[in-house]
Amino acid sequence: MDERLKNAIGSAKIQQHAGELVRLALITLGHMRGLDESLYERFVASRNAPIDPGASAIELRALWDRTFTGLFDLLDYCRSLDSGTRPATDVAPDVSFEWDLEGGDDSPATPINELDLAPSAIGDLVAGIDDGVDDGDTERWADVRDKLTSIEYGLRSQYTDGHARLEVALAAGETNQVLGLLDDTQSSASEGVHAIVAAIYGEFLPDVNAASVVPGYHTSLGRALMVRRGLAELQTTLDPLNALLQAGAKSADFALRTIRDAMETFVSSVLCRAMRAADRWQMIEFERELAAQPIGQARQTSEGLVKYLDSLRSISQREVLLIHDRRAFEEMRESLASARQLLDLSPRTATDLVDRAYQAALRMRGRRPDMDELILHLDGDALAAANPTELVALIDSLEAVLATG
Repeated sequence: MDERLKNAIGSAKIQQHAGELVRLALITLGHMRGLDESLYERFVASRNAPIDPGASAIELRALWDRTFTGLFDLLDYCRSLDSGTRPATDVAPDVSFEWDLEGGDDSPATPINELDLAPSAIGDLVAGIDDGVDDGDTERWADVRDKLTSIEYGLRSQYTDGHARLEVALAAGETNQVLGLLDDTQSSASEGVHAIVAAIYGEFLPDVNAASVVPGYHTSLGRALMVRRGLAELQTTLDPLNALLQAGAKSADFALRTIRDAMETFVSSVLCRAMRAADRWQMIEFERELAAQPIGQARQTSEGLVKYLDSLRSISQREVLLIHDRRAFEEMRESLASARQLLDLSPRTATDLVDRAYQAALRMRGRRPDMDELILHLDGDALAAANPTELVALIDSLEAVLATG
């Protein structure tokens, strides 16, 4: 058991329950993180040879079962705590929950169930977990159990709904729909399981970021933001190099070598593995072709690569990012308006508001090329300079970012 959590809980019974919940949650997340590679491998296999529909249905059911192995153990344990059916012992076991989740992620996907149990909705169930007071172990555990009841219901309902859709899609031979359903269900289920860990740590260790307990974990939104930003940064790197390569200047050889290095680094990164299977495959194909082609052919491939990267900006049209961007714009607009009013009355508060707008702007990287250009030139140093003139200039720059939206 995490020593930090163990030391924060005085009751042996509660230590046992909390440790077991975290252990089961990490086991469940460990099974689910293998889905990305499985989907990618299946995508590659489907391009090499047609897959028999009957065999495909069997494989997809097996993949579903393998992905969500452990989920019901976790949910049943949550339910037993609520009903009191599981007897508690007086001695807390030494539960270890070390689990290699490095590089694991959720896929940026929209919710799939009809009960409004989206990842954001599940996250709302544990909103305010940092607002607890020192009520004692019993009171804190009662709060955790209240949250677990809601999360367990949401996870069980969305799994049941997803499995029903799986069978309908398989019966109709809609393989692509099944793959999307797997991706979506894994994404939202991962967030629900993470919410269980967050509920426990939020009550007993509110100063500890629950993400530190689940290394490499990203929410659907966090993953989508990471991919969008990473692709924008890659395009910023490759655009001038491609221009040199197309120009055929003396530096063309250097440009091609640098493009090859950049692509080799990218395809081996967590960012590439976080992309959807088809996009990931295409990026790997570009890297392979560039590595093997002479400079004449590589010019055409490089040109195709930068155009493909530009097309991937459509990631901003995914629902999870549309919702985020709308809220980010609202946050920026309100923060900047208030900051202007408080510049003279409360410089410190004004600076905090500008910083909030600045952070929101950084999360928009990759949304549009013109916006990216403005974001890259934002002077974040002005926030620490305590200079009213520089702060006003940063407000002006942030308002220019807003105007591009």
